[in-house]
Amino acid sequence: MHEFHGDLLIGGIRLKQVHGQLETEDHPPGSHKWQLAGHLHLSPEQSALLETDRQYLLVLEDGRSGAVVLSRIAPEEKDALLVDFEPSCERSIAKPR
Repeated sequence: MHEFHGDLLIGGIRLKQVHGQLETEDHPPGSHKWQLAGHLHLSPEQSALLETDRQYLLVLEDGRSGAVVLSRIAPEEKDALLVDFEPSCERSIAKPR
């Protein structure tokens, strides 16, 4: 597991300079997208924009990106939340409203 920084794209909104840890980073042959899994550390304000079981795009500062689904949002410490994510291809995703 290693640290990362990047942006989380939420439709027309971008959460800039998010950080967390990657547990899995896989690059399927023939694809330009990465399969990413791990954890984000977010403020309550940032997490208010998010929902579990929805697809988002995580863009790492090194240029890699992948569609992710948030599987859990839980309190981590004072004024911080731990958000687990996994590749969107591993879960069924809620359809946009």
